[in-house]
Amino acid sequence: MNALGYGVKNLQIDCVVEDDKVGTELLEEAITAFQKYVQSVDVAACKKI
Repeated sequence: MNALGYGVKNLQIDCVVEDDKVGTELLEEAITAFQKYVQSVDVAACKKI
């Protein structure tokens, strides 16, 4: 976890997503459901299998 300043932190997660089982949109929605802790989600790179 990287501190960006003013109490804002950046967490980078590497994962493999099987698109037939879970799409990236569903994963982003599940992460942003934690509104108290998550402000936004950015996909840096994507490889679908």
